[in-house]
Amino acid sequence: MDSAFSLDDLDQIYILVPRDFESGTVNLPVSHMSDKQFRDWITAKCEIEGISMIVPEGRIGLETRLNMLNRLSQNGVKIYKLGG
Repeated sequence: MDSAFSLDDLDQIYILVPRDFESGTVNLPVSHMSDKQFRDWITAKCEIEGISMIVPEGRIGLETRLNMLNRLSQNGVKIYKLGG
């Protein structure tokens, strides 16, 4: 298994998500996603991958996002980052 992601990696992991306030999608680093964008993405990703994870309501801080991404990675989900 690859080593765990760090907080700095959240600026290098990009995810295509729906825009919050207009139509279309946008490719954002995890660190810049809104809480809703991250919540919707991680919930869908867990469902697709068959991973059980409690996704918090409200604010999802960077440390929580990092822990959730590392949990996906530990369960065999491929997560790619720029330069890595």
